Amino acid sequence: MKQVPEKPNISLQEAKAHYQLSSENHKIEGGESHLAYYRDKHPQNYRTLLNYYSN
Repeated sequence: MKQVPEKPNISLQEAKAHYQLSSENHKIEGGESHLAYYRDKHPQNYRTLLNYYSN
């Protein structure tokens, strides 16, 4: 996974909206889940969501 800053520059609301839109447009290739795809392609947004749901 790529190194990302500790404090993402995206709000929780923006990250949620982006994840939802990405989910609607994601086509499963080779069994890769959307979450794994999102984690790899959008690490900063993923960290924002992870921090929120981990607390």
